[in-house]
Amino acid sequence: MWHDTYLRTVLRPDYDYASEHLLPHLFDALTAHAEMLASVGVAHADEAARLLREMRAEAFPPYDPLIEDVFFTLDRRLAGLRAEAAGALRTALSRNDLDMTIYRLSARQRLMRAMWRVLKLRRAVLDLAGREVDTVMVAYTHHQPAQPTTLAHYLSALENVLARDTARMFGALSRVNLCPMGAVALGGTSFPIDREFTARRLAFDRPIENTYDAVSASDWQVELAGVITTASTTLSRAVHDLLLWASRGLIGLEDGLVQGSSVMPQKRNPVALEHARTKFSKAIGGAQSVILSCHNVPFGDINDPGPDMQPPLNGMWQDFREGAELLTVSLGNPRVDREGWLREACSGESVVTELADALARQQGRGFREAHACVKTVLEHLHAQGRPLASLRAADLQALNLDLSESELRAALDPAAFVARRTTYGGPAPALMRPALEAACERLEADFNEHSVQTARFVDSRTRLET
Repeated sequence: MWHDTYLRTVLRPDYDYASEHLLPHLFDALTAHAEMLASVGVAHADEAARLLREMRAEAFPPYDPLIEDVFFTLDRRLAGLRAEAAGALRTALSRNDLDMTIYRLSARQRLMRAMWRVLKLRRAVLDLAGREVDTVMVAYTHHQPAQPTTLAHYLSALENVLARDTARMFGALSRVNLCPMGAVALGGTSFPIDREFTARRLAFDRPIENTYDAVSASDWQVELAGVITTASTTLSRAVHDLLLWASRGLIGLEDGLVQGSSVMPQKRNPVALEHARTKFSKAIGGAQSVILSCHNVPFGDINDPGPDMQPPLNGMWQDFREGAELLTVSLGNPRVDREGWLREACSGESVVTELADALARQQGRGFREAHACVKTVLEHLHAQGRPLASLRAADLQALNLDLSESELRAALDPAAFVARRTTYGGPAPALMRPALEAACERLEADFNEHSVQTARFVDSRTRLET
């Protein structure tokens, strides 16, 4: 008998987790293994595959403290149906290679779901950007007003990063999608098995070429933790900006995403964004626990990067998914105060880079000198307690600077500032519209690739079930 403490803290939680999250992958891996064994002539293996298909359609047995885990529960049940089939299934099979296969199948499915959420978020970002190409806003650097840009330019930058996150996820998929089956305990087997067959049946790209690696490595799980950490960090930064804008009334969420106050009738708290931020923080925390579970432990089949890591991985995936979903709906149809953003741009000093540019162009000064001249102009205005918008050509002339009134007004116009920024990747609407079109095309290509891979994995599951 197992010790009560070990049952309560390890075996029962492991059984509950595997029953809820890993059973389909267990049946997939064992069915593919049985089919492979049948293909190389192992007697009764075809019967094992048939019985596994029947068993997976039935309710799985409840926890029995006399049986160690879900594998031995299934093994005992199969033996009760047909001992020869159970014996055949155990040929060239260890829980070491079986477990790592199950974990990779589970991670593959979770990664595809996470990628789907990122793709949908990218679509929401691009849809909103397409509506805000002409929405002038002030961008900040070092927490200070910097230069005018547009909301579309900001959102396009965010989508650029998410596109790279998508590429990182596809790259991680290529390293997750490798098959450990056939490695057995770690040294392979003397039976004439066909590891390529098993890998194909499970829609893996290929078997892992080294059997020791197959049951020992945790780099692929650490990579997944890194991918989620990277994406969560970017998205939490975006949430920070959205909350700041919401606090100033520049954006507002739909009614179903805000919460009122029991005391203050005017409050519209953007709680969906707050919860999204928490979800991303928790996803990063779960990812760190995954990394630490793999740190400073032996390179071999051990519990740290094996069964003990699966619940933290599950929490990481769930928190990231929910955070992405909350952010996606928050960006679906927000209220954007375009006039308020424009007022900020017109009333501040964020346009003065263009004033320096105009002086450099019109008077043949180098930009260094023009930069110093604009600083002098600002000091002149500040000493008089005047805003930049009150600057006139006569003020410049008093400082031996020569711009006409029309040239000055054009230099101080935030929309004109944006329109002149036609550098590749800049915010000018003439550039932003085709840039968004290209981003949409890139997104559709990623959707298509995701659909192709998803269909491949679903087809594998369907064949193994039927």
